[in-house]
Amino acid sequence: MILEKPNLKIGEKKKISIDGKEILLIYLGADRYLGFEPYCPHLGCDLEKYGVIIREELICQCHFSHFSIKDGKPIKGTSKKPIKVYKISVDKNKLIIEE
Repeated sequence: MILEKPNLKIGEKKKISIDGKEILLIYLGADRYLGFEPYCPHLGCDLEKYGVIIREELICQCHFSHFSIKDGKPIKGTSKKPIKVYKISVDKNKLIIEE
């Protein structure tokens, strides 16, 4: 999946729809982006609103599930299910999103 690079501030999150899928983008600065499914697998909380990145973890602040930003595996908290992680690379003004 390819899309125009969005204009985001460092730390900003944005849900996008592409090819029939919703993806949560998080901009880390310097052409570094993270991509996740936009809802927590525990009870479906909206991660655009309740998700935060701390070190190497995505944390859902609804019920404090912690997920690895690398592979989506639950680290601690209420969720026992992993979260889908999308690999994102940058090519000039385009984001290339892989499942």
